[in-house]
Amino acid sequence: MGFLIWAAVVLVLGIARLFYVHFFSPLSHIPSASVLAPVSRLLWEFPVEYRGQLTLSLPKLHKKLGPLVRIGPNQVSFYDIDIYKQVHKPGSAFVKDPRVYSQFVQDGHPALFSITDPKEHALRRRHMGLLFNRSRVPSLTHMMLEEISHFGEFLQLLHSRKEAVDLISTCRALEADIVSRFAFGNSIGAIDSFMVAGEELHIIKENDLQSSKMPVYTNFPSLVRGFQFAANLLPKVTGRDLPSVKSQKAFEKWANDQLELTLDPETASDLSFLKVMAAGGRIPEQCALSEAKEMLGPGTDTTSATLAHILWALSLNRSLQDGLVADLVAAQWPTDMAALESIPTLTACVMEGIRWTGAAAAMLPRIVPTAGAVLGGVQVPGGTMVSSSPIWYLRDENVFPEPHQFRPSRWLDKDDEALAALRSDYYVPFSKGASSCVGIHFAYLELYLSLSQILKLYCIKPLSTPVIDDVVDCEATLPPRREWVSAVPTCPLHVRLSARD
Repeated sequence: MGFLIWAAVVLVLGIARLFYVHFFSPLSHIPSASVLAPVSRLLWEFPVEYRGQLTLSLPKLHKKLGPLVRIGPNQVSFYDIDIYKQVHKPGSAFVKDPRVYSQFVQDGHPALFSITDPKEHALRRRHMGLLFNRSRVPSLTHMMLEEISHFGEFLQLLHSRKEAVDLISTCRALEADIVSRFAFGNSIGAIDSFMVAGEELHIIKENDLQSSKMPVYTNFPSLVRGFQFAANLLPKVTGRDLPSVKSQKAFEKWANDQLELTLDPETASDLSFLKVMAAGGRIPEQCALSEAKEMLGPGTDTTSATLAHILWALSLNRSLQDGLVADLVAAQWPTDMAALESIPTLTACVMEGIRWTGAAAAMLPRIVPTAGAVLGGVQVPGGTMVSSSPIWYLRDENVFPEPHQFRPSRWLDKDDEALAALRSDYYVPFSKGASSCVGIHFAYLELYLSLSQILKLYCIKPLSTPVIDDVVDCEATLPPRREWVSAVPTCPLHVRLSARD
């Protein structure tokens, strides 16, 4: 009998809770993603996000329910470019949500992406601008070309063995070596791991897996801390580390070693983030180290995924690939950033690749100011967490018709000025305002150089083709994927190479 009474009480409380959140709570006037979404973020948002489907599902719900959709007791998703500008404009009072961004903090020292205080963020951004601004990034060209050349040696090895190229993992290795050399002064050896050991570097693999675990980190921080405590206790009991812990410890040692080398004038590299920021005394040593680590984590899988998707799309469209190569030949295969930017087909392929891949899928949560705010004509109370993914605007079908098709020509068409202006407005892969990605120019230079130098050496072909003359002309469709902090294809992007005459 007692059990039945308690069950009845729980049922009544549950119904009362549903009644309140749907009719009387401060957000009750905003349509909900599901009946259970306003009750607890664990009942709708977490399961969907854990499966990598949150940013894939929400655009469909917005199309049905409007620009604002409630996805949790105190959380609202928005899909509207004017609201996006309002939230992310310079000097915006919408601050980063500490609950989410704290999960990216390295060793207790927030980096630029994870700093939530606007003043501290602005100060760090000014310091880092010394290396990332448009005028300074071209000085990194020689370093990038050396790493791309080493990547070319790896491709030559695969070509000699007649092996297919897994674009996702190999481009990830190239990106890891470029970014680690820039950040730490020495590359981490991701390409060498493939060439010597025949496998992906463990720490890079762990970094990629971590983005898919982010829903667990943000929803169950106590559980995560308990697991970390147990993982650290395990070697004391068994004498053995978990593989993930072992690779993380190896990376920490490597990173600390690089910092020591940087601080020693005799062993410091000519140009690196640690040298300029830490050895130069611009930011504290441990803060600089945290920034470098963060660059190698979430900051690298986006550019590498974009390069992989562009190469895969070009393998399916031989005419487009040949046209791009012809323009590069006519320009004499430049490596100067300004010269690369002046090649319309190259710029179009890179911009379309960034848009089409939409690698940075994170929702970028912000907190509504205490006084509240009017978003899209709707009053939203202060303290509400609001979020939106930049990739939704990159795939808006009203601005980018057939958005899932890789179509560089859309950036070359200047006939419709109104549509061109909309494209510029909706092109937000690096976000906008004070929260925009500081590495935008770094990413563009790397993509220009990597794409052009790879095409200089090889013709990229699909892994298998039924066409006798080995020529395929097909407009690539975005591969199926799951999306967490970054997007992850659920099918391999494999190509084969033939030496270019």
